[in-house]
Amino acid sequence: MEKEALIIDDLFYRYDDQKNSNWILNAINLKIEDGELLGLLGPSGCGKTTLLRLIAGFEYPSKGKITLNNIEISTKQKILTPEKRKIGMVFQDYALFPHLTVLENAMFGLKDKKNKSRLDFLINIVGLDKFINRYPHELSGGQKQRLAIARALAPGTNFILFDEPFCSLDIHVKLKLRSELPNILRNCNASGLMVTHDPEEAMSICNKVAVMNEGKIHQVDTPIKLLENPQSLFVSSFILGNNILNLKKGENSYSCCLGKIKNSYLKDKINIKFISISPSYISIKRSKDGKAIIVSKEFLGEFFIYKLSLNGESLRVRTNIKNNFDIGDYCILNIAKDSFLFLYPGAHKIFI
Repeated sequence: MEKEALIIDDLFYRYDDQKNSNWILNAINLKIEDGELLGLLGPSGCGKTTLLRLIAGFEYPSKGKITLNNIEISTKQKILTPEKRKIGMVFQDYALFPHLTVLENAMFGLKDKKNKSRLDFLINIVGLDKFINRYPHELSGGQKQRLAIARALAPGTNFILFDEPFCSLDIHVKLKLRSELPNILRNCNASGLMVTHDPEEAMSICNKVAVMNEGKIHQVDTPIKLLENPQSLFVSSFILGNNILNLKKGENSYSCCLGKIKNSYLKDKINIKFISISPSYISIKRSKDGKAIIVSKEFLGEFFIYKLSLNGESLRVRTNIKNNFDIGDYCILNIAKDSFLFLYPGAHKIFI
């Protein structure tokens, strides 16, 4: 039976407990198992950092409670102070002391400075054993973040909060360090919650991902289940990058701006309002008679992403680099053969 490291139970929060203001966090429920890294994913301003501050102990919840390692640490009535929670924090700007060496920075949170066995283990795990006498300004960005992780774990901490830990790093360092993070936590028997606005980052290394928007958790699942079964329009758009299109019901069929949707599942449905379709499942053909017009294009290595306007709706279409169109071109768009899409409400997956 799995043991929970962190439990967030029906948590609500608003600034200064103003009764007439909107909830910043609304009915948040999360569980993080021992040894698990959970990604908290959502756009800027959705409440991720506020939730992080509540877990760390910098804010009181308006309702609900937070439990860490079977100890109740936050309710509206009482709160365990941050220094007593034994929670490590890793920030995007490292928050290192510039006047201290690597070893001194890593030792900063230790009560027993003489017992350095865990510290030596951590410094080796993060690959800084040859740099213990260097100062932060003599380290690369990746080395600084490794040091921040070692410092957070050094006092025997078994739960770490990561606040956008890789956003200040260049792409190559970011890819290397994020691939190392799960192994570092595993070797230290630690669990963690990582806040990020980057779906690729969360999906690549986290055991589970909680997708958040406007103060609410839309879905908590493994990365694979999020891709295979997005439960809301927001998850489908934010995680998969899908187009969300209006669906209209005719006498015997449904249609969208791409044409009729032919599938037996839709025969008796009356409440389907939207479809979610991948940019790679839309075929595009240049035509003077086309009603779709290209308004922008992005070159992303092996393919182009085109943004088009069609009948008042905005769509994104992904093609290989051989299909090179220009901004202002008129095109005909269709749903490609052997593709699938999701129907909402209900998150039904159908094949075309």
